[in-house]
Amino acid sequence: MASTIINKKYWERKSLIEKRQNRLSAYYIQVYNNNIIDKYIEDYLTDENIPRPTQAMIYGDLYVLNKPQVYEQYNRIVNSKYTSDLAINEMLIKNKAEARLNTVVEAELERISKNLDYTEKVLGTHELNLKEYQKIAKRENKTANRKNIMERSVKDLDFIRSQFGVNIPSNVFTYRDLDTTAEALNRQTQMDATWEEYDAINQEAEIQGLPEVYTQKEWIWTNEGQTTRHSSNDGQVVDFYDYFQCMHDVTGEVEPLMYPSDPNGSFENTWICYCQFRAF
Repeated sequence: MASTIINKKYWERKSLIEKRQNRLSAYYIQVYNNNIIDKYIEDYLTDENIPRPTQAMIYGDLYVLNKPQVYEQYNRIVNSKYTSDLAINEMLIKNKAEARLNTVVEAELERISKNLDYTEKVLGTHELNLKEYQKIAKRENKTANRKNIMERSVKDLDFIRSQFGVNIPSNVFTYRDLDTTAEALNRQTQMDATWEEYDAINQEAEIQGLPEVYTQKEWIWTNEGQTTRHSSNDGQVVDFYDYFQCMHDVTGEVEPLMYPSDPNGSFENTWICYCQFRAF
């Protein structure tokens, strides 16, 4: 069996590639979100009386957009030479991929729904200049934050700012950016798939009456994503089925995590974490 020890530079390069993939996925979701808002504003202001898109329709679109990214990670497990080719085993792995896909879609759907609620609130309480909005949106890039464009297009914005100041508080406008959401959820998907791949190999060895292939794992801090909150965990080694004792370098709090971006962990430790782990 080939050596399972992979050097740190490999993981650093892998992290950069995955980061680009995450951003590409996030880009598609953000563009989709912005297109929905642009169309809704145009319909609302031109009296076409077209209702906002249903959650079922948005869910279906997000499912199609996210599926390739999520399934790409889990297909590594199905196609691994160490994974059993039994139909039941493949079905179980694909069921886990489907569960992760639903989690990703539901989280993004929630934010798109809140963005539409925000848009409806603005249109119902303020006069918005459609031509100005479309001009700014066309000038900006496709992922530009529609909240900012709406605020710049509202005709009574000066009055709003006279009440609240230039930085309008969240209780007046509520809008959820999707790019960080998409990227964080995809990071979790990748780490889930890596864990499931290692675990599947161990389970296959057990079925064959062989010792576990992976007995330990190491936390790898990649220094990507402009965050240092987990740098002190770099090089921590534990038994494969034990938890890492993950320290948050800013707060000093310690939390058990099975692997980086463990979805069962706290928001502070798992959201947009670029750490990796290797098993050996």
